[in-house]
Amino acid sequence: MGEECRGDTESVTKSIRHGKVRPPDGGWGWVIVFSAFMINVITDGCSYSFGVLYVFLLDYFQESRSTTAWIGSVFCAVPLLCGPIASVVTNRLGFRKATIIGGLITAIGFISSAFVHSVGAMAVTYGCIAGLGISMPYLNSIVVVAMYFEKKRTLATGISECGAGIGTLIFAPLYEYLIMSYSWRGAVLIIGAISLNIVVCGAVFKPLEGAQEYAEVQDSECDDNAFIEEDQVDRDNELLPIDGGFVVTKLLKSQEVIKSNPCLVLESSSVLGASVATSPSIVRAAVSCHDLNESTKPPCKRINKPLIDISIFTNARFVLFTFSSIILYFWYDVPYVFTVDRAKNYGITEKRASYMVAVIGISHTLGNLLYGFLGDRKQINRRYLYCGSLLLTGVVLIIVPLFTTFLPCTILAGLFGLLSASAEALTSVIIVDILGIDKLTDAYGVVMFLQGVSNLVGPPVAGWLYDTSGSYDKTFYSAGSCISISGIIVFLTSLIKQKKEPRHEND
Repeated sequence: MGEECRGDTESVTKSIRHGKVRPPDGGWGWVIVFSAFMINVITDGCSYSFGVLYVFLLDYFQESRSTTAWIGSVFCAVPLLCGPIASVVTNRLGFRKATIIGGLITAIGFISSAFVHSVGAMAVTYGCIAGLGISMPYLNSIVVVAMYFEKKRTLATGISECGAGIGTLIFAPLYEYLIMSYSWRGAVLIIGAISLNIVVCGAVFKPLEGAQEYAEVQDSECDDNAFIEEDQVDRDNELLPIDGGFVVTKLLKSQEVIKSNPCLVLESSSVLGASVATSPSIVRAAVSCHDLNESTKPPCKRINKPLIDISIFTNARFVLFTFSSIILYFWYDVPYVFTVDRAKNYGITEKRASYMVAVIGISHTLGNLLYGFLGDRKQINRRYLYCGSLLLTGVVLIIVPLFTTFLPCTILAGLFGLLSASAEALTSVIIVDILGIDKLTDAYGVVMFLQGVSNLVGPPVAGWLYDTSGSYDKTFYSAGSCISISGIIVFLTSLIKQKKEPRHEND
């Protein structure tokens, strides 16, 4: 009967996600931040520096700007489109394994791109395969940091997201140097080798300290009343991360609760604190079906729970915020992809144009630190800060067509990098403010997917605007206007009143 209740281990093992998270707000968490930072250096550095590679691909493949832009579009979109997949893989395998697997897939995608001979083939290898690999470390670098921090969550997120700016700063001139020295094929091959460092970074994502062994609870169902009610569980439940998801360490007030729920199976017990272990009145749900008398065992059956928690879509604020992100990411990559080509059209050398992208990276780094600091201030409303920054970002892009020389265009590029950092530094913490930390993995995966849909279509549409008009003016006007609108939509989320809000709403 014990085996029947256990069922197929691989298919029924799921993470229980309800409970209270107690982040350390430091310690090993800063190692996690550094690891997430390095992941962002590599992944975002490659994404945001694609504009440098784009120029050489135009010359090599001799395709239109719109057609060639599909490579970068797919590469930027697929990591986001695969957000739900990354969520499911992470929930099943854990942050560490998912990130390592993602790093290996990324390297395979880059390396195989060195041997393609068409835009379509490169869209598959560079865009789809490498993009799929990036989705897992990208998601985990956001969620793990949020799990390890609470009071300093925005600052920690901002520091880790600085990797995007540093990566752009490093990879833009690096791409230029590697392409000039080894051709674009050799450059992509070397970038593939560099991306293997994601595997090392993923190995750092270890569980929180506090238990020598972590438990993995298998979801089974005996009948409709088989699950333990909230009032039967000690209010100090802790949500502990394991290499396979998150589980609740439940402290049960009575052995009778365990006997009435025989399908609650704990595969391995963890070492609890002395205050708990020595308390005779509190016992842990560490009993298996075969430990109980046969007479107390009702028939057991497996249940199928959804892979993604769709209840997040019942929150009007989250839906509106997600809609804003869709608009934002439709145009977000325009400066990264087209700045170099636009500068060349006005006589700016290729080398100086690549420096403009590097300036975006520097200011983006400073922006992440700035928004990370401001986002943790209690007197500052994060959503107002976010929407105001998007409004200004849109204004910057709208005035870009007014300037055609190196210095003013570089200044505007720097302002874009500074202000657009709000999208990376504040998105995850705003989602936590709206939904709570326990739904961050699912919610962020969904947001990534919808952003990816926009990212997939945005750059080709921007390239099409150039092909039809012979100028990038309409592209930047459209991008700036829509990004400003997305900021206004975020402001509207604060006008929606809801019955229940998470404890830390930051309104």
